[in-house]
Amino acid sequence: MSMYSELLAMSLSVDADTAPDGPPSEERLVELLLAYRDRLGVGCDSPSSAPSDTPSRIAAEIRYDRTLVELCQLHAIPWDIRRFACPACERRRLEEELEGAGVDVGGARTAQPRTADLGQDPPAGS
Repeated sequence: MSMYSELLAMSLSVDADTAPDGPPSEERLVELLLAYRDRLGVGCDSPSSAPSDTPSRIAAEIRYDRTLVELCQLHAIPWDIRRFACPACERRRLEEELEGAGVDVGGARTAQPRTADLGQDPPAGS
C-alpha cells in the first residue's frame, strides 16, 4: 500500500460518529467536498488559497479524499484504499460514480472559492 493510502486509511479510521452532532449529512459532505477542492486550487487559473508547502498540500488532499469516501459510503459506492496509490485517478473515478448516483460533485470542478464558509477546518474525525 502506498504511503498516501496509509495516511488516508488512518484518517478514515477516526470514527466520525463520535462528533457531537453525529455524522455529517450528505448536504454537509458535498459542501465540504466543494470547499476542500477549492482549497486545493483544482480548476482555478490562479489558486491563491492552495497550500504551497508539501505537508499542507497532503493534509488538504486527505481532507478531500476522506470526504469523497464518506460520500461514497453513504451511496454504497465501492471503493478501495489501495486504489489511492494514484489519488487523482481514484478521485476522478469516485467523482464520476457519485455523479452517476445523482450527487452533484461536478460543481467541485468549477466552483468559486468558498473557504470563508468554512472558518476553521473540522476536526480530523468529521
